[in-house]
Amino acid sequence: MRNEIYLKVIALLLLTISPLIAQENIQLSGNVSAPHLEGASIHIINSTQKTGTVNSVSGSYKILVRENDELLFSSVQYKNVNVIITSEIISKGVLNVVLEEDLNVLAEVNISNINLTGDIAKDIANMEVVDLPVNINFGDVKNITFEADINDPAEAPRNRAFESNTIMQPGVNIMGLPGAISDLLGIKKKTPVRVYKGPVRTSSEQLRQLFQEDFFVNTLELEKDYIEDFIFYAEDQGLSILLENSNKLVLIEFLMEKSKKYKMQLSQN
Repeated sequence: MRNEIYLKVIALLLLTISPLIAQENIQLSGNVSAPHLEGASIHIINSTQKTGTVNSVSGSYKILVRENDELLFSSVQYKNVNVIITSEIISKGVLNVVLEEDLNVLAEVNISNINLTGDIAKDIANMEVVDLPVNINFGDVKNITFEADINDPAEAPRNRAFESNTIMQPGVNIMGLPGAISDLLGIKKKTPVRVYKGPVRTSSEQLRQLFQEDFFVNTLELEKDYIEDFIFYAEDQGLSILLENSNKLVLIEFLMEKSKKYKMQLSQN
């Protein structure tokens, strides 16, 4: 009887502890392979936990994950790959990924409205030729009207629509008409009202609201005393523009790239 009670207690403890163990981060390692990978940076981003890393020169990587996390393998010259972390991947602790090149193929561009055959004699014969009078001078050529309405390449095209307009005569300042009409009707121009949008937050405040200190220390591998200095450095590299216009994944890639250059500068000083 006592042994049966012990077994029930142990089973209950296992059922309670197992979900907690499943929620703990484990270090997942693996290798990224792709054509022409030498020197290319592949960003491995945990989209669920908002953390990330990059591959080494050999293509290997390490990152903390939990079950059901989503990993994004991203690079400019390769197609993105998304992987959901399963219990099988967790048990193995290894995930190898193969990337495919992202080829940007341009559509066919027609740079001429003449179908050329390659035979110079035939191509010249198929071209439209305009016959001109034999006894002509420069003034005669200038006064000839072509389909493009441009007689002299050095002059601007003639505006035939304006020339045929009998209402608008030379000397009338049409740009001043709206202002004159407003003055006659007694309409006053509205003074633009400046709207107060609240205090402007610094880049440091915005970043610290988006990311906790662990992101700077563990993911970017920065010492706490250098976090603010790094933010000032990143601001000179265009951080403020990214904070306004980019999504969080683009911002993470930017911070990871700039942190590597920042640490390289620190090591040289």
